[in-house]
Amino acid sequence: MQTFNFNTEYLIRQAQEKSMRGDHAAAVECLKKAVDMEPQHPGAFALMGDCCDYLGQHEQAIASYDQAIRIDPYHADAWFNKGMSLKSVGRNTEATQCIAKSIELYCGR
Repeated sequence: MQTFNFNTEYLIRQAQEKSMRGDHAAAVECLKKAVDMEPQHPGAFALMGDCCDYLGQHEQAIASYDQAIRIDPYHADAWFNKGMSLKSVGRNTEATQCIAKSIELYCGR
């Protein structure tokens, strides 16, 4: 089990709060600081992907989800959300593959 820096977790919580209030750009800034401190934190990259997706920055969202998946290939939410971002940019075949992978992970197969 990997442990993370307290300051990183604080930044991620700040980002979550900002995102929940709809301030996704500010959340991304918090997350950039968090991943600078802990570049192996899959949750930070996954949340950054979510925020970028809300901002319409689908390619950046996909890149963030890719980072989360590279660190944790079993991150089902990152796979699913990457699939949705891929669908948003018309990359439907890849989207279907990512969503299928997320379902496989969610179901434990």
